[in-house]
Amino acid sequence: MKFLSIILLVLLPAIGSIILFGPWFPHNEVKIRRFAKGWAGLVFLYSLLFVVFFNPAQAGFQFEQVLKSPGGKAWIQPLGINFAFSIDGISLPLIVLTTFLVLLALIASKYNITKRHKLYYALIFVLETAILGVFAAKDLFVFFLFWEIELIPMYFLISIWGSGRKEYSAMKFILYTFIGSIFMLASILAIYFYHYIYTGVLTFDLGVYTSLKSYSYPLMFSILTFWGFFIAFAVKIPVVPFHTWLPDAHVDAPTPISMLLAGILLKMGGYGLIRMNMQILPEAIKVLAPILIIMGVINIIYTACIALVQEDLKKLIAYSSISHMGIVLLGIGALNAAGVSGALFQMIAHGIISAGLFMIVGVIYLRTHTRNISVLGGLGQNSPRFMWFSLTIVLASVGLPLLIGFAAETLAFYGAFTSTVFNSFSLFGWYIPVSIQVLTAIGIFGIILTAAYLLWMFQKVFYGNILNKWKSFHDVTPHEVAVLLSLILVIVVFGFYPQGLAKIFTPTVNNIVNII
Repeated sequence: MKFLSIILLVLLPAIGSIILFGPWFPHNEVKIRRFAKGWAGLVFLYSLLFVVFFNPAQAGFQFEQVLKSPGGKAWIQPLGINFAFSIDGISLPLIVLTTFLVLLALIASKYNITKRHKLYYALIFVLETAILGVFAAKDLFVFFLFWEIELIPMYFLISIWGSGRKEYSAMKFILYTFIGSIFMLASILAIYFYHYIYTGVLTFDLGVYTSLKSYSYPLMFSILTFWGFFIAFAVKIPVVPFHTWLPDAHVDAPTPISMLLAGILLKMGGYGLIRMNMQILPEAIKVLAPILIIMGVINIIYTACIALVQEDLKKLIAYSSISHMGIVLLGIGALNAAGVSGALFQMIAHGIISAGLFMIVGVIYLRTHTRNISVLGGLGQNSPRFMWFSLTIVLASVGLPLLIGFAAETLAFYGAFTSTVFNSFSLFGWYIPVSIQVLTAIGIFGIILTAAYLLWMFQKVFYGNILNKWKSFHDVTPHEVAVLLSLILVIVVFGFYPQGLAKIFTPTVNNIVNII
């Protein structure tokens, strides 16, 4: 396993970005696009090697690697900052999801990106390095560093290649995320300095903090620190009422960027909740878990109701995406193995399904130059392959059994239904008689709403009489088939065999839940 370097995996996309800007690389659209897809494919294949050599029975960090100076010292020795990375059962599936969706987004870019190709593909690679750095970081400072780096390429990808109010949407995304990051930085520094006062050691080592018993922190300190982390991650998930940036960003972003935004970036919030709020602050989350469940149910129902009345295809999918991320919050709040496993499974399932849904919208918009559902109809007559691909992805989002969405949602809702976090729930000393089973049932009603708006959308777009102006609507191209079919294969494989994915993160999840 010496040939496996987690630092190399994180930096490979950035290296590809540098190569693109090298003097040896011509300003040729076709060659740039082919190189970008080939390099992204290399990164994806390299990430799969970590799956092959990963030991699922080991709950802790694996493939740990620290980059040190020539003298053998830490990156910033006086402050205890190490350029350290590692992988465990939580981060590995998200890392592979990232490399997979970046590859598909680059394939999907062929017909969606028509200008400044070298800069576009270079920024995609910088974005990939930033996201991989977040999922693989074993140092809190490095985690925060990559979390912030991600903002830069995403801002330009929306503001340059987007449409409509693209500059407004890009800036709104930056402001929301940056303000949330301030709270996260405050929480990181609070833990850092408290640990120094308590032990006399300066360190940002995530392994140290996740192995400590939370009773070393006063409860009020833990709760305040918890909320600092939560605000940052709630913006990213996003959680109502921090969600308003996402529909704007999706509507104005190009299709490949919407795929990455929904498929990967939102998962950074869920990952942060598990890694920071659960592992570092288990005593605080035991107190606040009921609030997470209530917020998760609100997320599911409120945004699903908004999706019901949307006429814009992209806005409908954007609100659907927020609704389904509410299931992640619900599963995490359950604080049991089934719930947290369901939350992780839902992050992977949602990443695949949402990328597929935005690809469907992109294919339609590319041919019709409209996202208005009311002026579409009968498209399935001229594009049967596209219609059946779309139906499979829609049914996966609805939660049809034997597709990946069903496995994820069932696990998360079962975990919530059997949770005991409300047994002693009180607010300011007053006991609150809330039934977790009733809340879960309300959350499950969101699946019915999902079926209502997605199947209505599918019927309006693909069935009925086709308008004369859409007579030239043609079926999917080979590039589009490659993207949609790849996503459907994952949807079907892990729908039939969810254990193939669950066995990677189950030991790590069990270890986290046992600490709580």
